[in-house]
Amino acid sequence: MSKWPFVIAAIGAGALIALQPGMNAEVARRLGNPFAAAFISILVAFLVALSYVIATRQPISWTAMSTVPWYLWLAGSIGTVFVAATLWLAPILGAAGLFAAIVAGQMIMAMTIDWFGFGPYQSQGLDPLRLLAVGLVLAGVVLFQRSA
Repeated sequence: MSKWPFVIAAIGAGALIALQPGMNAEVARRLGNPFAAAFISILVAFLVALSYVIATRQPISWTAMSTVPWYLWLAGSIGTVFVAATLWLAPILGAAGLFAAIVAGQMIMAMTIDWFGFGPYQSQGLDPLRLLAVGLVLAGVVLFQRSA
C-alpha cells in the first residue's frame, strides 16, 4: 500500500495547524488575556473530542485508564504548552517564521526519538541524509528570521 495518501493527509493536518496560532492570538487580543484564549482553545478541543466520542459511541475502558503510567498523562500538558506558546509567539515571529521554528523543533525531537527508539518507535540510526535534512530545516528558520 502506498504511503502517499497518508503523507497528503499529514500535510493537510499540518496546514490546519498553521491556522491555529493566528486564530488563538486574535482571540487573545480580543479577550486581552492569552491564558484565557489558550483555555478556550483547549476547552473547544475537549468538547469536540467529547462530542465525537459520544456521537460515534467510542468505547472508553475506565479500568485500562487506571493502568496508564503517570508520565503518559503529560501528553495533554504538551498540547497546552503548544497552544499557549504559539499564541504568544505568532504575532512576534509571523506565521512562516513560527512554523519554520516549530518544524525545526519537531524534526530535531523526531530524529532523537527515532535514534533512541522511544515509545512505540523502533530505533533508526542517524545518517548523513537525516542530519542534512534537519540542517536544511534549521537553515530555513535562519532565512525566515533574517527576512523579517
